[in-house]
Amino acid sequence: MSDTFLPGNGFDTYEEQDKVLVGLGSGRGCRAAVRILQQQGFAVAGAVVRLSAEDNTVAAAKEAAKALGIECITLNASELASQLAEEAVSSDLRFPALLAAADRLGIQYIATGHHARVETDAEGVSRICPAADPASDESAALAALPQETLARLILPLGEFSPEELDDLAEELKF
Repeated sequence: MSDTFLPGNGFDTYEEQDKVLVGLGSGRGCRAAVRILQQQGFAVAGAVVRLSAEDNTVAAAKEAAKALGIECITLNASELASQLAEEAVSSDLRFPALLAAADRLGIQYIATGHHARVETDAEGVSRICPAADPASDESAALAALPQETLARLILPLGEFSPEELDDLAEELKF
C-alpha cells in the first residue's frame, strides 16, 4: 500500500497503546479508517453497535470486517441504554457503547469513520476540529462529545478529501 494517502510517514503510532476499536458500519469510510489505522501500526478490532432489533447494519459490518481480515463484535446498545443514557450525545449510544467495549477488552482508543479531527492542546484538553476538506466535514455532529470520549477518540479520515479516499478505496479494492 502506498503512503501517499497518509499524513506523516505512515508509521505514526501512539506509543503507549497499539490497539484501537473501530466502530464499523456498511460504508467505505469505515473500511478506509481501518486500513489507515493498520498502516499507522495499530492492531485493529471492529465493533458494530446494534441500536435496535431491526438494525440492518450488523450483517454489513460483519461482512466488511471479514473482508478486512479483522475481528468484529456486536454491541447491543438497546441493552446498554439504561446505564449509558446519561453519557449519550443526542441519544446516540454508539460512543458510550464503543468505550464500554474497549474498556472490557483492554483497548485504550476508539475510532470512527467520521470526517473530523481531534486535536489535543498542551494542557491535555482535546477538542473536535473541522475536517481538512470543508465539504465533507462532520465535526458539528461530534461537537458535544465529552472530554473523556475525545481523549480516546481517533478520527483517521479527517485529513483526507473524498477524492483521496476514493483513490485509496480503488487502490485497496474495497
